[in-house]
Amino acid sequence: MILSYFLSAAAGAAALSLDIASSGGNQSSSLLYGLLYEDIYHSGDGGLYGELIRNRAFQGSSADGAASLVRNTDYWHAVGGVSLSIDTSSPTVSSSLPYQLRMDVPAGAEGTVGFYNDGFWGFDIDASQDYIASLYMHGNYSGVIQCSFRSSTSDTVLGSTNITVDQTSSEGWVQTFSPTFNPTQTAADANNTVYFTFDGAQLAGESLYFNLFSVFKQTYKNRSNGVRTDLAEALGGLGTKYIRLPGGNNMEGLESPYYWKWNETVGDLTDRPGRLGTWGDINTDGFGLLEMMQMAQDLGQEVILGVWAGLYLDGEVVPEADLDPYIDSVMDELEFLLGDSSTTYGAQRAALGYPSPFTLTWIEIGNEDYLNGGTDSYYAYRYQAFYDAIHATYPSINLISTINPNPVTTAGSPLDLHIYGNEDYFVSLFNTFDQASRTYPVFINEYAATNTGGNTDGQVGAQTLGMACAEAIFLLGCERNSDVVVGSAYGALIKNYNEEPGTVAVIKHTANEVLYTMSYYVQQLFAAHMGTATLPVTVTDGELGPVYWSATTDGSQAILKLVNYNGTTGASNAVQITFEGSTKNTATLIAMTAASSTSVNNLPSMGGEASTITTTTLTGSEGTFSVPFSSAYEIVILLV
Repeated sequence: MILSYFLSAAAGAAALSLDIASSGGNQSSSLLYGLLYEDIYHSGDGGLYGELIRNRAFQGSSADGAASLVRNTDYWHAVGGVSLSIDTSSPTVSSSLPYQLRMDVPAGAEGTVGFYNDGFWGFDIDASQDYIASLYMHGNYSGVIQCSFRSSTSDTVLGSTNITVDQTSSEGWVQTFSPTFNPTQTAADANNTVYFTFDGAQLAGESLYFNLFSVFKQTYKNRSNGVRTDLAEALGGLGTKYIRLPGGNNMEGLESPYYWKWNETVGDLTDRPGRLGTWGDINTDGFGLLEMMQMAQDLGQEVILGVWAGLYLDGEVVPEADLDPYIDSVMDELEFLLGDSSTTYGAQRAALGYPSPFTLTWIEIGNEDYLNGGTDSYYAYRYQAFYDAIHATYPSINLISTINPNPVTTAGSPLDLHIYGNEDYFVSLFNTFDQASRTYPVFINEYAATNTGGNTDGQVGAQTLGMACAEAIFLLGCERNSDVVVGSAYGALIKNYNEEPGTVAVIKHTANEVLYTMSYYVQQLFAAHMGTATLPVTVTDGELGPVYWSATTDGSQAILKLVNYNGTTGASNAVQITFEGSTKNTATLIAMTAASSTSVNNLPSMGGEASTITTTTLTGSEGTFSVPFSSAYEIVILLV
């Protein structure tokens, strides 16, 4: 919302007065605001990854909130009296996908038979968008497979397409696609299913076998096997500069041998076995290395590539004598991404449709390698072994440690800190980096205020305005020290609301909605108004707290960020600001707030957003301005 009115510069006694120098600060990082991606609580499968079918290739399941290798027909339901079961008979569609769905049609069947899928808590059915379906089938059938969307709310068909097949069992497995089609109706909600149905009379007494079902809605930038448009647009809307992938704890794996293996996430989908995910379900790995890199390119994000460094989450560590094959795998991955088509793995990438090498400036060796007894081995041999191999071949790539201090003491060697805590803790971090060594650049590639006030009991389900203001205070400290703080990324980026309403994330989603949290808008505002150098600030009256600040310049204007954290409001308590050397009489003031510190944003169907962002014109005199707060908890950005 854009407002245009004038606020008087006249005010009473100042609670706080700040002088902003016109120069003399430190150069700021060009990254500073970034993203962390990992498949956590269906942020990949059932989230960013555009596949709409759940349990599409019978790669595993979940039980009691934990990933399982038990194969079952979960999320599939029989139609017309057929029997559905998991089958392992030969032939299989591939050695990577050896489990398939068997449909036994009863003798004497007539009418429609088949099955339907629940999706990831439903399906988003939009008549304005293109859809396409496909499946692998083995058996004798000549006729039509109807693929249809059906509303469980209204018990109506929302659209359908026909997949025409004519095959015999002797042909083995055959993949068949539907035409691209549009639903005839847009669903009122996500309470929808997708049906695959057949002529029962033709199949009476017969069996058919299926694998690797697929339904895709039109993807972001129309990429094949791509990402969900609304979620990609939500990421792009943050305005960040980099993305760390393929993740944190999910990269490490719960136990041997289930770490993230890059080579099992590329190539044909039939060659991707999937694996036990860390966060309670199976990862199909349909959203693999190349899909992630393509998404990063499409969003204009520089990539920080995470590579597994020999530590599983259960505490198992690869012994030094056995580490070489894992180092070799990382070197193969880097050749795959960075090598030209004359190299073995560069040629493999080119053959998969990516002729040009990617660009990498940053690689993070491991993730949270201090977990579960990993510290000693990381210092003793694991970090150095990966560092030496990568640095020898790619000396210009910056290699990031996951433990502080960095095992490599060369000046400029970066490290990654992960910071979680309650609201009070994040407020206390404002000046954490003021006295930090400038020798070692720092990323905070995971941070989040996970609870209100000083509460330490678990997490809240949605970030309150108070929590978002506390995170903003922490980010002010990062900005003030952005000569050493290279970047920051919230953890986690995306979670499925249906599965995980009780923990924080920047974005939450359902099958058809996106929730932009308070924290989302803090990062969006900060990233959109990021300076190239800091500006020194002198306090001429008052003291730090309840108002916190950071000043930068982008070369054309000064950018002052203020956070009121349970402070006073109104013109009589306005912050008095003087921009040294400025003759400007007007400034742009952007403010974010909500009704109270406990306000939260919700899904559109659950009440929508409580946060408001307003842009106003502020009048002053010769570079001096009076900035009043309208709320006790408020984030203000002043552009002069």
